[in-house]
Amino acid sequence: MKPIVLFLLIFGMWNTNSAQEKKILNILNRELKKEVKNQFKSRLFNGDTISIVKEFSIDQEKKLSFEIRMTSSYFTGTQLIKQEVPLAKLKKIGKDIQIILEAEDDSVITTVTNAKADEKTQTSKSNLFYLYMSSEQNNEKMGEELQNAFKKAGYPLIKEYWAD
Repeated sequence: MKPIVLFLLIFGMWNTNSAQEKKILNILNRELKKEVKNQFKSRLFNGDTISIVKEFSIDQEKKLSFEIRMTSSYFTGTQLIKQEVPLAKLKKIGKDIQIILEAEDDSVITTVTNAKADEKTQTSKSNLFYLYMSSEQNNEKMGEELQNAFKKAGYPLIKEYWAD
């Protein structure tokens, strides 16, 4: 009888974490879509544009990732930007113009491919996971919603600052 109870407890915890991970993804994807839609209306719009290549996802290894396409007057052509970070390495959430997840040193892998004839790819490691969300102002409640979803999934984040 005890093995069955233990199995049910473990399955219940896994199911709860899985549901919370889906909630994290729902929030992130909802907000990224909103960013793409509203980027031209932002008072901060500087000509940089993004489009979604791959929505936020969490893989079997519990890595959060997504990929966008960016155009800018600061570089020629288009850049494909992919980021990934293990959920367990995330430590903080904040906003300083755009929303950022802070992680342990060198745990965020960013791959940038310049989509032109030479298609140069650069990979770097850092502690900053940029969400590329900056157009919406006064959205601290969304930050708290995201913070709570991470906490319920077993990944508590500290929110230290939130500046538009």
